[in-house]
Amino acid sequence: MKRLWLFLLLCISLTTVAQRGVPPRPTLLPVTMQQPHLSRADQAHMVKLEDSLQRLLNIVLYDSTVKVEEKSIDYAGAVILSMASGKEDTNVYIKPLPKVDTVAEKKRFERRRQACYQFIPKLISALKMDNSFYYPFDSLTEVSKIYPPDSTFRILTWQMHFPKGRFRYYGVIQMRSAKMKIYPLRDLRDTLPFHTQQVLTRDNWYGQIYYRIIERTYNKKTFYTLFGFEAADFISRRKVVDILTFDANGEPRFGAPLFCSTDSNRRKVRDTLDRFFIEYKWNASPTLNYDNNKEMIVFDHLAPPDPKANGVYLAYTQDGTYEGFKWMTNHWEWVEKVFNFAINEDDNPPIPAPLFGIPKKQPTLPTQVEH
Repeated sequence: MKRLWLFLLLCISLTTVAQRGVPPRPTLLPVTMQQPHLSRADQAHMVKLEDSLQRLLNIVLYDSTVKVEEKSIDYAGAVILSMASGKEDTNVYIKPLPKVDTVAEKKRFERRRQACYQFIPKLISALKMDNSFYYPFDSLTEVSKIYPPDSTFRILTWQMHFPKGRFRYYGVIQMRSAKMKIYPLRDLRDTLPFHTQQVLTRDNWYGQIYYRIIERTYNKKTFYTLFGFEAADFISRRKVVDILTFDANGEPRFGAPLFCSTDSNRRKVRDTLDRFFIEYKWNASPTLNYDNNKEMIVFDHLAPPDPKANGVYLAYTQDGTYEGFKWMTNHWEWVEKVFNFAINEDDNPPIPAPLFGIPKKQPTLPTQVEH
């Protein structure tokens, strides 16, 4: 028994000597850290601000209505909801604003514009609150709110419909931080060249409503690919794929020579673009989005109904074929055909004729019904 006690004391002594000078093991951090949040008082104040913002937004969009699936909602909301869902094919039409030719109509338009101008500082006051980045603004459905996969910032965009089919876009980039860090976006589309390929800043932003963002990294630099919609005027629409980066000072830059493309109308001209546009007839509904399954950007090929209208984009519409862009290490590479269908095989079912032109050979159908 005495020998057993001596043995235990010896083991304890050896263990103490071995651990002498070794720092204690650090406490393991939890797998998921608690997300910052607003205080209860700030939360209540933010709810009141959000209600006020919604009332102003209703005034801004009062005369702009659309019909989507037999439901009348505001135009901006329809665009955002349809694109966010990935459908992009809803039957959206714009109810033109009345001509501003009477005193009453001029006053109504002025109220809408003033409401838009009041909306901006009130939104800024909401973003000034600590941890406002984590407040979702769920009731502002007419304001597009997109986050990149890394959630380092979010972009809020909205629009105002002016008379004669004109639109003005507004936006702000909010960085993820406890204190407010924002970059207001100033829409200067009217001063830029047609389908501009310039690298732009927040002070001469190409205004649009963003509906999606994805990210790619090359050489330790992150490139954010933005998908946007622009109502160019009352007869044509545009969808845009742009590149967002942040410079050494943290300032946003729009545009980068990452789109390696051949002309979309099959003219074999190699070019590198800073941003990519498709423009089409006001009531067409082409897609332009990122396909997760194919891991590429997919968009409708657009063409005029008559070759004589080539270059007249307000007449362009989708012709049933699809093109795309595939990320290749450090750029987006154009893909001429995304889907390949064999339409001249005997065992294929009959298909509708393409919108512009009929194939030389159609499927051969059986002459008798098999029993």
